[in-house]
Amino acid sequence: MTVEEKSKEMQLIISKTLMYGVILATAITLVGVVLMVVEGTTGYQCDLSSLQCLLSYNPAAIPHGQYPNSILSLGSGIAQLKPFAIIELGIVVLLATPVVRVATSAFVFAEEKDRMFVIITIGVLLILLFSFFAVPLIPIFHA
Repeated sequence: MTVEEKSKEMQLIISKTLMYGVILATAITLVGVVLMVVEGTTGYQCDLSSLQCLLSYNPAAIPHGQYPNSILSLGSGIAQLKPFAIIELGIVVLLATPVVRVATSAFVFAEEKDRMFVIITIGVLLILLFSFFAVPLIPIFHA
């Protein structure tokens, strides 16, 4: 396999990672929206007939009410087929898609034995993971 063919194959793998991630996120979100419209409720304290309730949700207010604000509460909402939790899962999948793309790039570069790009890609991946998991725990970044 020539270098040009390998490059095209690498670009195809990376682009498919992004495409499938966006398609999956869209499908999950649509399932949640359809379920919300059919049931007429978010699955939590607000129903669709009360636009004021939906618009007045303040995530900075503690407690958050019943809405999922952790992975465990999100999983619980999904297990109970709550539409809002399913929509939130779609958003989480959409946010995770670029991270998966970077991880995929690291594996592709490793397969090509391109050490410099593996190191750079792993560095980018670590920065992304740090920003998702560590930054929210730093008090200066709290709203």
